Amino acid sequence: MTFNLKKTATCAAALFAASAVQAEVTAQDVWDRWQEGLAIYGEDGITIGSEQMVGPSLTITDLTMSMTDPEVDDVEVTATIPSIVLTENGDGTVSVVMSESYPIRIIDSPQNQATLMVTQTGMSLLVSGTPDAMVYDISADKLMISLDEITDGGEVVEAEALLALNGVSGNYMASYGDLNNVVYAVTTGGIDMLVDVSDPEGDGYLNFSGQIADLAVAGDISIPADMDYDAPETMFIDGFAADASYEFGQSAYLFDFLDGSDAAKGTLSASNGTFGLSIDFDAVSYSTGFSDLAVNFEGSEVPLPVEFSIAEYDMGIDLPLSSSETASPIGARFVLRDLAVSDMIWGMIDPGAALPRDPLTVAIELSGMGRLFFDMMDPEQAMQATSGADLPGELESLSLDELTVRGAGAELLGSGAFTFDFTDFQTFPGAPRPEGELNLAINGVNGLIDTLVQMGLVPQQEVMGAQMMMGAFTRPVGEDMLETTVEITGDGQILANGQRLQ
Repeated sequence: MTFNLKKTATCAAALFAASAVQAEVTAQDVWDRWQEGLAIYGEDGITIGSEQMVGPSLTITDLTMSMTDPEVDDVEVTATIPSIVLTENGDGTVSVVMSESYPIRIIDSPQNQATLMVTQTGMSLLVSGTPDAMVYDISADKLMISLDEITDGGEVVEAEALLALNGVSGNYMASYGDLNNVVYAVTTGGIDMLVDVSDPEGDGYLNFSGQIADLAVAGDISIPADMDYDAPETMFIDGFAADASYEFGQSAYLFDFLDGSDAAKGTLSASNGTFGLSIDFDAVSYSTGFSDLAVNFEGSEVPLPVEFSIAEYDMGIDLPLSSSETASPIGARFVLRDLAVSDMIWGMIDPGAALPRDPLTVAIELSGMGRLFFDMMDPEQAMQATSGADLPGELESLSLDELTVRGAGAELLGSGAFTFDFTDFQTFPGAPRPEGELNLAINGVNGLIDTLVQMGLVPQQEVMGAQMMMGAFTRPVGEDMLETTVEITGDGQILANGQRLQ
């Protein structure tokens, strides 16, 4: 279930190419589909200046979309597109040309308003496929939303804000049926972000800027045509599924704000990042991560500057969600490699520099096979599974693929694998019988304990028992280096380094 962006994008491209061969859409087909989507605004939320078909071109003028949210003090949001021209190319495809810019107005009251401008520079949009499976190929030099004007109490606020996507290229397909399906794959050369606001009544301000390089997004989403939005808990039973991800290159952010006596400023950067989510009725897979994170932060509410870096962060899960007669893969991982903090932060913890100031690493990765007895996406079955009356499932096998805890001159390393017999609850009363072994290496721990005692952080009498326990269940293999192998045999014996404990 692990998401593969390149594989998904390749599959999407193949699907788009296959659909384009059968391209048979008209300008009216495209406009009809768009109007179906606009129906979410309600009958009173859409107005159209005019619709006119002249030759191969359908021109729509002054398309206005309005929406009021009563839960946010009746704030009204209105967007008006002056012109949309859909032109049939004679080969079953339709070219779409929209106004290069148009406003979005956010109205809280006559005295409190904001106007945003949407700008589409060098945009090309080509529609192909069929009326029930339209393919959109899009490219643009720049797509941007910027703040045009904002007023507070009738006074114009000095402010600048924008979000710009540069070098956009991609395509998506929208198909319709019992399940409405959207498949997309889009890349951008980079994203620029900027917020610069000044307090008209004082010296306060907020400055934020950011850049993200080489963003790529891809996905495949299925939505039931008759999905009950008032009962979203049933959407997976009806067929909802999503498989989506993004990845990006170098990113950097800067912020600086002042509000009275409160102030803060800082920077954040990373060399790359990823995100993936795949979920349907049967299983879920989730992952997120980044590399080379660097953070610098200082502010009036923190006693000293905060500076740290992380070489790698990675987290993910893979779990079945539906009942099955056979086992499915499961997995979980958490990786935090080389977390390094500044000497100033170390100085608060260890002013005498008694501890080695090595970066901290914590990594654990598990994999195995298991199955569920319930469909967890069915609300009724999920309630039964969590009632505690019966086991919700069984774990067939579990492997510790990596265990690494390293820092302050010590480390714990481990790996192992176990199987579980759910027909035997007698060998270990109340639990399925395990069989397998766990291997551990413990290095530098005695030296770390001695240092903590010298620093007065740990009482001597409390560590003696822990050291005796380690001595009883481990074997020395070098200076302050210990190893142990814990084995559970098929007949229920528990062995530590070959010595029977049970």
